[in-house]
Amino acid sequence: MSRDKVSSLDSDILRNALRRAIDEEQIPESRWRDFAAQMVRDFTGFETVDLDFVEWILNGSMATKYLDHRLECPSCLTIRLRIPDDARPDTPISCDDCGEYLGTWDELQTDFEKQGGHNGVFRLDKGRIQRIR
Repeated sequence: MSRDKVSSLDSDILRNALRRAIDEEQIPESRWRDFAAQMVRDFTGFETVDLDFVEWILNGSMATKYLDHRLECPSCLTIRLRIPDDARPDTPISCDDCGEYLGTWDELQTDFEKQGGHNGVFRLDKGRIQRIR
């Protein structure tokens, strides 16, 4: 589910509702992303959410600074892969947290390369990979 499937008015309502919920329910910052994603799921009825849209709700920016695509689980929004020791290109890979199928080992490696995963400096942050340079 992407932002272009939610009206601008509804997007702003979601964003303001998140801010109010964070204040009123005193939600710790470590839970903001999960809470925002669940709000989008509840509002749209879609199980998967666009991670850039979640970032926009949280930060007001659609600029992607994290590696995602196939690497990030669309259900629980983390990068925790269940990779067998003997993984081959056609080995199916799932999320280690929720078990969601993410793709084959070859597809995930190719996606990582397309995002510049072999060049740059990265930081693992709360189950996500952030490009620093």
